[in-house]
Amino acid sequence: MIPVEAATTDELSLRDIYLVLKRRARLILGLTLGLALLTLLWSLLWPKTYASKVVVSLSLANQTNPQGMLNNLPSLSGLAQGFVDLQSTTLLAKDLAASNPTQYYQAKFDDKRGLLNLSARGSTPLEAKERAERILGVARDYLGGRMVEGVRSNIQAALAQTQLDLEAAQESLKRIRAELKTAPDAGQANPTTAAALEARQVDPQAARANSPAYTSLSLDESRFRSQVAQLEARLDTLNRLLNQPEAINQLVGQVLQVQILVPPAEPLRPSFPRPVLFTVVAGVLGLLIGVLWAFIAEALRPQEAAEDASAAAKPAERAAIK
Repeated sequence: MIPVEAATTDELSLRDIYLVLKRRARLILGLTLGLALLTLLWSLLWPKTYASKVVVSLSLANQTNPQGMLNNLPSLSGLAQGFVDLQSTTLLAKDLAASNPTQYYQAKFDDKRGLLNLSARGSTPLEAKERAERILGVARDYLGGRMVEGVRSNIQAALAQTQLDLEAAQESLKRIRAELKTAPDAGQANPTTAAALEARQVDPQAARANSPAYTSLSLDESRFRSQVAQLEARLDTLNRLLNQPEAINQLVGQVLQVQILVPPAEPLRPSFPRPVLFTVVAGVLGLLIGVLWAFIAEALRPQEAAEDASAAAKPAERAAIK
């Protein structure tokens, strides 16, 4: 059996811990204060960086859709995420006046709440604010520009379709006018014929006329003339709208709602470095390292002492043998 005293020699009591910490107090205190002071000095000497943040709410207002010009427009999430992805490209470098936009600018989109979070960094509070205003303007121009492109595409598609409809209506009107020249414009009304025509869903006015064919063609001519006039008016409206960018921008401005929840402002404190926080963290880290090193040194101390005693005993043994 192992004696109780031998079994308990390796146990560490609170007194042992206290004695270890007391013997290594200078080491622990030195590491703690040294690391904290070095971090504080570094934080004070390092160039300060200020950050200005902007929060923008994006939404689409419920507006009337004149002539289908607001159909198939890009989604807000797609537009905002596209702007976020462009940060790492050179497309925005010129607008943001930075060769590497991600070094000074940052953009994130919260799809659930529809919020576009923008931030800009600078060496001074004023520079950070100016850069925040710049990225806000670039973001608004990008979002509005993509919406304007969508509206212009819809207008061009409506122009092409209206032109086709106008050509078809003009062709039908031309054909009906040619038939009117050969159709008899006089005759005698026949009740039996009128009833048969009405049964085939012919206009009652044309069916009961003296010359149903002529009357029907006249009504068709009137209808196609009205249709041609409407298509020509619509074509003229679309052409004028396509040539008026201000009107398109106004329409997009009514649909795309960009609300600035947090405007650009000059920050009061730098975002990096933060001397107080960094110094506290460095002090705690130095304390942990000091305590750990104290126990490691204490664990190595008995082995070193035993080796020294063994080395000192060897010459004495040799002398006794002689």
